[in-house]
Amino acid sequence: MKLRLALIGFGNVAREFSRLLLSRREWLLKERGLGFKVVAIATRSHGSLMSEEGMNLERALKLREESGTVLEYGPESVDLSTMEIIKGCSADLMVELSTLDISSGRPATDHVRAALEAGMSVVTANKGPVAFAYDELSSLARSRGVHFRFEGTVMDGAPVFSLVERDLPGCEVTGIRGLLNTTTNLVLGEMARGASMEEALAEARRRGVTEEDPSMDIDGWDAAAKIAALANVLMGARTNPRMVDRTGIRGVSTGDALEAAERGMKHKLIASAERFGGFVRTRVRPELVGPDDPFWSVDGTSSAVTLKTDLMGELTMIERNPTLAQTAYAVFSDILLITDALRN
Repeated sequence: MKLRLALIGFGNVAREFSRLLLSRREWLLKERGLGFKVVAIATRSHGSLMSEEGMNLERALKLREESGTVLEYGPESVDLSTMEIIKGCSADLMVELSTLDISSGRPATDHVRAALEAGMSVVTANKGPVAFAYDELSSLARSRGVHFRFEGTVMDGAPVFSLVERDLPGCEVTGIRGLLNTTTNLVLGEMARGASMEEALAEARRRGVTEEDPSMDIDGWDAAAKIAALANVLMGARTNPRMVDRTGIRGVSTGDALEAAERGMKHKLIASAERFGGFVRTRVRPELVGPDDPFWSVDGTSSAVTLKTDLMGELTMIERNPTLAQTAYAVFSDILLITDALRN
């Protein structure tokens, strides 16, 4: 099987995924009988490439990382919009890794919709399409006989969606509680050791875990997008980040954090989804947790989620200090699941 890929976005996650794909090329052929070629790379401001014959991914990576652009690649460089590339390339599968717009989920949602309408399967790590338009896009994928997967949208590579889909058949998720934003988890931990919020944010920037706009973390928007995505997929919520009852951590002072630490407590930014009759209420807010809470020991840039179910009780998954490699793996694993489904 030969898979033709289009990469929409060629930032940090996309390049990490590309390196993973190249490093597993022989394994894919030997163990899965799967070859691949990249027929399109589209970026917002670093140039775009398209070729029916496929491109040298190593060369594209080197150009992007050394010169910041892929425009010098050769005749494959094209002056086309991202939507023109999606509609004009010959890909079987689109990997959508563009930048999130938390206010609307666009343009990622538009990219996914266009690819599905063109008969491509889609893998994304962008929260927007799942947080804003999951029902529409999943229905569109089914109607076109293609696949739409998104494991990397929440908790990097931790298999939250796959766990429910593949390992909990017939089990209903009745509630979700998550420690989903790594920046606020790190910031609150630093504040509990006496740092100001500004100093804690500087440490988060040094570690490279903040959103481009840190207010997306501090004001709870990132967590809101993630709980919306989880609630939409696992609980049929039909919500979006703007509908989440959201309170960030600006109201937590260093004094508050130090006082809580003296009492053996910790502030955590908790995202939750609960069902009330036919309605799913989603919320993000700072909470005090003690040693009896499974999230109490989840520190630094780690994250966690608890799924409440009707048949399996509560299941908690913890991801310790993830890097870009875990998000790249989520994309890789989604592609493998799609190719397995195409063969069956």
